[in-house]
Amino acid sequence: MPHLQGFRYRTTSTTDTRPPLLLLHGSSRDETELLPLAETAAPGWRYLSLRGPIPWESGYAFFRRNPDRTLDQADLVLQTERLHTFIQAAIETGLIARPPILLSFSNGAIIAASLMIRDPDIAAGAILIRPLSPDPDAIVPHMPTKPILILSGDRDSRRSPEDAVAITRQFQAAGADVTSHSSPTDHNLHDDEPAIIKQWLTSRVFPLAHTRPPL
Repeated sequence: MPHLQGFRYRTTSTTDTRPPLLLLHGSSRDETELLPLAETAAPGWRYLSLRGPIPWESGYAFFRRNPDRTLDQADLVLQTERLHTFIQAAIETGLIARPPILLSFSNGAIIAASLMIRDPDIAAGAILIRPLSPDPDAIVPHMPTKPILILSGDRDSRRSPEDAVAITRQFQAAGADVTSHSSPTDHNLHDDEPAIIKQWLTSRVFPLAHTRPPL
């Protein structure tokens, strides 16, 4: 499996000019977890699916948690910087042609949010599935009209109802174009969510792809 800057990945080869999708899986999973979602919600789109660099339980994660499952903030900052460096290298080497859309789940969604807070310009937008704010008190850099989709589950035992509200407000305060949707489900993906993502990509991201030239 190819690797770059310490990350192993899978990718598709296509001449599609839309922003590529960067797939960031949940904890204890790997680079294959979000492939069915990407193929269903974004058929024909270029994707780059990463394996988290941290061995975790039966799979991998993008950052560590403390024994009480709170976020290991020091490691999250370190791993966010590593992911930022990877995306820069992916663009510089031509692995991807432009900043990606972050398609992320759980552990991956938290580091995706952390990445957007660190540098909004590193991504063209983000799909955050079951996210948690990496830093509820952080002042998020201005990101006018940056498209962000936040998907929560109203029966999710790993998240409180306030988690999705808090991260939505955090990005809205920075000027982002935030769409938030709650599904009748737990932490797992709901059957309707691929269609929600597909519609969001069509209405919020694809029009922008026509107005922003490739980098």
